[in-house]
Amino acid sequence: MNEAGTTQLDRKTGTPRWAKLVMAFATGLLLLVLALGFQSVTLAKGGYVNVLIIALILTALADSCFIYTFLRGGVISRVLSVACLLPTLFIISDFLRRAPGLFTN
Repeated sequence: MNEAGTTQLDRKTGTPRWAKLVMAFATGLLLLVLALGFQSVTLAKGGYVNVLIIALILTALADSCFIYTFLRGGVISRVLSVACLLPTLFIISDFLRRAPGLFTN
C-alpha cells in the first residue's frame, strides 16, 4: 500500500506487487517439495544418479524463487524465505553423502 491507501501495481503487467511475491513463494514451495521427494526416493535397481541430479536442479530453482522473495519482500517474506531455504542444507548434505559411491564406478 502506498500513502493514498492503494496497492502498488507492477509497471509491466499491472498486477499487484504482492501477487508476484506470493506466486514466486508458492512456486518455490512446490519445487522444494518435489526436490525433497526425489532426494528421499529409494530405487530398487540403484539408478540414483539421474534422481539426485533432478533433485539438485529442483533445489536450485526453488532457492532462486525464495531468494527473489527475500530480496523483493518485506520482513515476513524474508523470514519465511530463510525458513524455506533450510531444507536445501539437507538435500546438499545427502547428495554429498551419496555422490562418491555413485559417480566413482
